[in-house]
Amino acid sequence: MAIVSNRRSFFETLLGQTNTRAVHSLDELDRPLTKVDVYHLLKRCCFSLDPLYAKSLIGKNAKAVVTELINNAKSKTIPLPGFDINQGFASPDNLAGDAKAKQRESNLNAHFEQNKQLVSWWLDLMKGDKNSLSEKLTFFWHSHFTTQYEGNEPIPAQFIYRQNLLLRQQYLSDFKTFLEKVTIDGAMLLYLNGSSNSRLAANENYARELLELFSVGIGEGHYSEEDIREAAKVLTAWRVNYYTDGGELYKPFLDPTLFSTDEKTVFGVTFSVDYTVNQESVYKNSIQKLMTVILDKKAKEVSHFLAEKFYKTFVYSKPQEQSNETVSQLADFFVSSGYNIEETVVKLLSSNHFFDEPNYGVQIKSPLENLLGFSSHFETSTEQLQKWVVSFGQEPLNPPNVSGWKGYRSWITTKSLPTYIFVFNEILKEQSDESVGNWAFNNMDNYDESYLLVEGIALLFLGKIPDEIRLEKLHKVMLGGAPYYEWPDLAQNRSNAGIRLKALFKEMFRMPDFYLA
Repeated sequence: MAIVSNRRSFFETLLGQTNTRAVHSLDELDRPLTKVDVYHLLKRCCFSLDPLYAKSLIGKNAKAVVTELINNAKSKTIPLPGFDINQGFASPDNLAGDAKAKQRESNLNAHFEQNKQLVSWWLDLMKGDKNSLSEKLTFFWHSHFTTQYEGNEPIPAQFIYRQNLLLRQQYLSDFKTFLEKVTIDGAMLLYLNGSSNSRLAANENYARELLELFSVGIGEGHYSEEDIREAAKVLTAWRVNYYTDGGELYKPFLDPTLFSTDEKTVFGVTFSVDYTVNQESVYKNSIQKLMTVILDKKAKEVSHFLAEKFYKTFVYSKPQEQSNETVSQLADFFVSSGYNIEETVVKLLSSNHFFDEPNYGVQIKSPLENLLGFSSHFETSTEQLQKWVVSFGQEPLNPPNVSGWKGYRSWITTKSLPTYIFVFNEILKEQSDESVGNWAFNNMDNYDESYLLVEGIALLFLGKIPDEIRLEKLHKVMLGGAPYYEWPDLAQNRSNAGIRLKALFKEMFRMPDFYLA
């Protein structure tokens, strides 16, 4: 366990990565993609990588490949989760005594159990998606418009599922429409107390997060407390129901009696209620108008806030000062496109900057990327994966708070590193030697050429191909003392090959590069 005994060197190597030398240009890359380019792109766009699919993209134009990943996402069929997505629940408030307590307990148990099923459902989608931007983009927006199913009260999985579908429907739309729809999403109304916001008692939770975390971002002069108070009044009266005795299930609706008809002012723009108060008119004159005001009056702040989030997700988690120029260019493009998410993502992912060599292998992988990126190649139960992502602090649908996950250097610590190594070794233990040998035979080019095989596996699982000295060290580990020219004969026996490949993987688990993409 050499790497564990020399943790200082490990973390200096891992955390010392930088992309500060990268070119700033967002102009489109004008050369065909190499194998290394394709792997770089897929590692940033998918939770796991299929070498055979990657091979089909080599030599293509960057924009064409990004467009293909997006089209694959749009055409993807999403299966239903394993519970009734339309199930209603009896309200405990209409009962008394033991019956009330029992109904409440029954509801809570169902909410927890079904949300766990939903997490498992999503992990399966993440694990299986190796040719589209679908799951990475859905998770990106889940991390942005955060909703925690546990919360103070567990949110019914029926709402969380519908929010997940909303993220999928809108993840490439225009940002204004996205904001409008998220604002009256059922899970969001419950999570940030929008469902208790009324003219009688304005609840400012969602209005605050709408500005601070979802659109404008934190910064001096970005918004005032008065803007938050006034925006909260604009957003009054939206409700949702999941009780069988409370009306239509799971569809947000306006209660006109709870809507504030007072005049409000947000970012200097007046909201007058000079119209008939009904659901359609309030949505148009309050929800849609508020989002228009935010994006018009705070275009610079919104565009930079979102551009930096795109950049941190797909390029580098902590942009250096030298990268601000690229983020600023992307922000300007985002505004000029009419806040079009698809055009902005394509612009970034097909740019010279994205494919500049200093950006390769510098991104610290999240637990989901680490665990799914390796385990998806082998037989690993989703139940076990779910336990691991919980233990590493990144359970989908259950972020720690409304700010989401910190990411970046928080993902690798002196505590988590030994656990990662243990978990990856546990995954290996579950695989037969023969199955590992078969995996390499079926998925890797140059199976019979030991050095090229090691190089291919290194490219697949490490942030970037190591230098010749470290690559030769890995080569020797796989050979286990045998001369390279004996590998073709040794590899004919898949069990023998699997034994040697397991030794190679165990060595990789101790390398900083294994935790980078």
